[in-house]
Amino acid sequence: MIWPVASTLFGLVIGSFLNVCIYRIPRGESIIKPGSHCPYCLKPIRPYDNIPVLSYILLGGRCRYCGARISPRYPLVEISSAVLALAVLYRFGPGLRFIVYYAFSCSLLVITFIDLDHQMIPNSITLGGIIAGIVLN
Repeated sequence: MIWPVASTLFGLVIGSFLNVCIYRIPRGESIIKPGSHCPYCLKPIRPYDNIPVLSYILLGGRCRYCGARISPRYPLVEISSAVLALAVLYRFGPGLRFIVYYAFSCSLLVITFIDLDHQMIPNSITLGGIIAGIVLN
């Protein structure tokens, strides 16, 4: 019973990071620094405002500071990541195969959204997917 709950929560948190990747990689920005911030007013997002899905709901889909609209894509990616984590867990169980297949699934999720926005697939993500594919084979 703990594995499905843990993998879902893990998927939500990873989904939040995937949103950072989707936004920053095509722009050539670091995915590490600076921390999460509003793209409009550039104010840092506080940890309590960065809780996957819940913060979006509590803030009404708007930035706490400037009131700018937050795209519904953010919770969509977080929920998608959680669903993928749960699906991979049910298929492969906990362990190394879960980690590798989930990482591969996450790379596909990032590629999908970047491609939708920019009609490009960054090499940095493609190479990671190739490595995961080799490991899985």
